Amino acid sequence: MREFMAVTKALADSNRVRILLALRGGELCVCQLVEFCALAPSTVSKHLSILYQAGLLESRKTERWVYYRLPGKHAPSLVRGALR
Repeated sequence: MREFMAVTKALADSNRVRILLALRGGELCVCQLVEFCALAPSTVSKHLSILYQAGLLESRKTERWVYYRLPGKHAPSLVRGALR
């Protein structure tokens, strides 16, 4: 039930849905997502945190850059269904 609530909360905001749609094209760094959303970096960071905690995003850090992508086939079925 917690996973379901986290996913639905994450999808309840249009900016978070826009981020997910942008990531359908592939991995993006936080700076690219800030530019895409035209929001403050702290606001985008909060949105990314909510999406990440819900399992809707994966991340990797390279030096000082953090990149986000949609989860792969190993994601839980709830997450895969939400992203479809």
